[in-house]
Amino acid sequence: MLAEFEKACISKTRDAAQAQLFYLSTIVQKFPPEAMNLLSKYFSSMQDVKHVINLKNKGRDYAASGKVIAQRALNLPREQDRLSALQEASRVFAQGKDTLFLKASTDEYLELILEQERLRRIYGPDVTTKTSSVTDTIFNILCYAAVKLRDANKLLAESEKLAKKFKVPEKRLWHTKIRAFAATDQWNSLRYMAESRTKVPISFKYFALAAIQKQRDISDILFYIQKVTDGEERYDLFCEAKLWKRALDEAKKLDDVRRVLNVRAVCNDPDIQRLCDQFASNYS
Repeated sequence: MLAEFEKACISKTRDAAQAQLFYLSTIVQKFPPEAMNLLSKYFSSMQDVKHVINLKNKGRDYAASGKVIAQRALNLPREQDRLSALQEASRVFAQGKDTLFLKASTDEYLELILEQERLRRIYGPDVTTKTSSVTDTIFNILCYAAVKLRDANKLLAESEKLAKKFKVPEKRLWHTKIRAFAATDQWNSLRYMAESRTKVPISFKYFALAAIQKQRDISDILFYIQKVTDGEERYDLFCEAKLWKRALDEAKKLDDVRRVLNVRAVCNDPDIQRLCDQFASNYS
């Protein structure tokens, strides 16, 4: 039925664009929703997305239309083509009343792409990968500071600037910094963070875990653990670092026989095991 109607529209005028416009308008206005859905699926299967976009626009489904354009943009190889397509998606989203969030998200992504291009022009192509994530971009910048030592301070400032511009939550930013500095052995930067005069918004256990997982010197690990105020967290960190005597001492401070017995079970030091037995005997 739809194919026959399309042929009838085309036969009435020599202007193919006008015929297509009349065809789509009539389907949207006079045909049942099932017909529009069927045609939408057919158009979506085509290589050229302009037909499904025109159909969705005629039906004032700007959310669906904009999403088609945005999805196509992500698959375009050239950066400039990708930017143009995303700008078009933003324009379509702006026409709807319930698509403001989609427009804002698209505009933010456009801003991120432009920021990434600016960073590559200044610091080189390896400063950040092409990613749709602000957090990943910041992570890449911080990691690159370990490579571009001359520009390290500038790169750290760039990460702060980006976090502020895109309103990255403070806790997420700190976690990202810890991951980046640990991944690239920027331990001086991590120590500087921990000694910051500003209030640290996350637990020091994350600093300690980074040092433990990278098998740093015991002195470094203890520096961060000793900043942890919660006794149970300190105990867990000592166990994670396999510092069994300190884990036992922390369990004793907590007066927790279960944790003492756990130390006895996992450590292979006879002297520590004997101390565990002595403490546990008081609860027999």
